[in-house]
Amino acid sequence: MAEQIELRGIGAATGAAVGRAVLLADRTDVVVPDVEEPAEAFRAAASVVAGDLSDLADQAGERGRDEAASVLQAQSLMAEDPMLASSVEVKLGEGQSFHTAIAEAGTELRTMLESLDDPYLAARAADVAEVVERISCHLAGVPLRQLESGGEPVIYLATTLTAAETAQMDPNAVLGFVTETGGPTSHVVIIARSMGVPAVVATGDGSMSRAGLSDGDLAALDGGTGEVVLRPNEDVRAEYGVRVERHRAAVEAAEAWRGQPVRFGERAVTVAANVANQADLDQAIEAKADGIGLLRTEFLFLDRPAPPSEDEQYQFYAAAAQGFDQPVVIRTFDIGGDKPADYLTITDEENPFLGVRGARLYRHHPEVFETQVRAVLRAAVHGDVWMMIPMVTTIEEILDLRTWIDRIAADAANGDHEVRMPKLGVMVEVPALALNADAVVDRVDFVSIGSNDLTQYTLAADRTNEALGHLQDALDPSVLRLCELVAAAARRADISVSVCGLSAADPSAAAAYAALGIDKLSVSGRMVNPTKAVVAALEHEPGRTAVEEALVSGSAAAARARLDRWRSATTS
Repeated sequence: MAEQIELRGIGAATGAAVGRAVLLADRTDVVVPDVEEPAEAFRAAASVVAGDLSDLADQAGERGRDEAASVLQAQSLMAEDPMLASSVEVKLGEGQSFHTAIAEAGTELRTMLESLDDPYLAARAADVAEVVERISCHLAGVPLRQLESGGEPVIYLATTLTAAETAQMDPNAVLGFVTETGGPTSHVVIIARSMGVPAVVATGDGSMSRAGLSDGDLAALDGGTGEVVLRPNEDVRAEYGVRVERHRAAVEAAEAWRGQPVRFGERAVTVAANVANQADLDQAIEAKADGIGLLRTEFLFLDRPAPPSEDEQYQFYAAAAQGFDQPVVIRTFDIGGDKPADYLTITDEENPFLGVRGARLYRHHPEVFETQVRAVLRAAVHGDVWMMIPMVTTIEEILDLRTWIDRIAADAANGDHEVRMPKLGVMVEVPALALNADAVVDRVDFVSIGSNDLTQYTLAADRTNEALGHLQDALDPSVLRLCELVAAAARRADISVSVCGLSAADPSAAAAYAALGIDKLSVSGRMVNPTKAVVAALEHEPGRTAVEEALVSGSAAAARARLDRWRSATTS
């Protein structure tokens, strides 16, 4: 019998699976041939691809897969984006070949999108690559890769998957998937979560091909822990069978927590929702989330020639505030520094992630910031609205922003609309702010840890770089230590501290945060009740010991293993 192989990646979509593996061949490099009228040919191909993606989006919508439909519709629009076509024409005018012009135009658009300071929006960079690949395949006459299961549920193993491939998966015919690359914020993962398909990503380049799998070989995966076993022996198969049943029971049990409060020991832990658009808001309300822990406002500002008006913003913020009795945290616009919006004119930067973005951008465009603040002040009349500022680094910035917002509020109070001053807080996503937490908490009303960026900046690993996916685990002891500093400072100041990054929905990370004293977790609407179930099942006393050992464990894998043992012991 062939040797059993164990891999470790990032658990991206919870659940477990064991079954026959299908190793998907890598997509063939496509070379687009030169033609007589390349610009016209590109636009024609882009139109065909846009139509195909729109059809796929409609099909996904008809099957109730709203997240997949949204991603595919966005890709459809991207295929016919004038910016992409114009960039190709410019490259052609410079004398580049048709193939090179398309490739470089796609790369430029990807670079621009990767600068956006939001994991969901930055994920559109991967969409560009997928769209350009589809257009190139059409021009070269190369068929797209097909996912064949042979009629029985399988586990797909691949170097990469596209959003379109994932969206077309039949949840009844796919047990789960594993990819060598990718990260937990990609659209592929978002779609997998929405479908309830377990997934592990970032197992490492070449890990699949080196396994030497044969047709009919088995595989097992755990989308919570990131564990993958190829050709598992009988004992491992039995173990993963138990995990499958445990996850199924947990999903069913989670529904009992809809609209119910949860506690960790004697302390209440609220589970709020992350919202980035109207569909997210609807899902959060349906899940009866404990308010909104992060309302990402960027979707109102992008893909348009001018910023949204005060009234347009007010209408959405007020609707969100009216949907919940609990706090609704509105984050002011968090946009990167490489001209992601035509009306934000900022000098090109070598490293936009470390450049003029978030709060650093507001002084460059004060009118845009002041308009948004006025809209938030008006919406605060309709509910318990809190306002949160992103990408803050120093105490001086906090003081300046508070003074500025107070001035805007004073002016607005003399205007035509009723306004109310919301609580003011900051996102802790820069290590410098976490290390200075004791000074921060004395100057704000609440703090929220952005674990995605805090992990990126602490580990110096660009979260959009798939080659660095193994450095995106928020359970790295160095990141956990910063979270501990922030949580302890917030408790001493008696203010709320939350985690609003993707890790809040990771069962082991959620357990760690609860044990650290964090009082709010903010997750996608779909994960609100499963996360409540995780917290409610934890035993308080062993928790502190487990998290203290995780803090000194030396690696993310070791920290996760320790926390997994605690969860298993308290939930079995």
